[in-house]
Amino acid sequence: MAGILVPFDGSKHSLKALHVACDLAEKYGTKLFLLYVIQHDGSFSPSDLHSQVHKDAQNILLKAAQKAKQRGVGYEIIEFEYGDPAKGILTAHDRLKPSTIVMGCRGLNATEAEIFGTASRTVFEHATCTCISVK
Repeated sequence: MAGILVPFDGSKHSLKALHVACDLAEKYGTKLFLLYVIQHDGSFSPSDLHSQVHKDAQNILLKAAQKAKQRGVGYEIIEFEYGDPAKGILTAHDRLKPSTIVMGCRGLNATEAEIFGTASRTVFEHATCTCISVK
C-alpha cells in the first residue's frame, strides 16, 4: 500500500474513519496521510498563516495525529488544502497517489444529497484508488 489518505475534520464520522484507517494501516504496514480542507469562502487569505481558521485546522489535525500515534501507526500531516472539500481531497489524491481514501460520511438523506451534494460521492466518482466511506 502506498498510503491511506484520511480527510479529517474532527467530526464523529471522521473519527470513525480515522479508526478504520488505523486498522488498515496496522494490517498492511502503511502510513496515513492526514488532511484537513479549509473551506475557502473569500473571507480570509489562504496565505494568512496566523488566521484563527488555520490554527483551528491545525489543532484538528494534531488531534488526528495523536490518535494515530497512540495506535502506533505512522502518519504524515499534509499541508492544508483550501476551497471545496471534495476538490481539496481530490487535489491531495492527485499529488499523493494513495492506495486508499478512508473518509467519514455525514449520512445525508437522498433529498439532502441531491440538493447539497456530498464530498464523499464526488471524491468516490473521481478518485482512481480504493475509497471507503465510514458512517
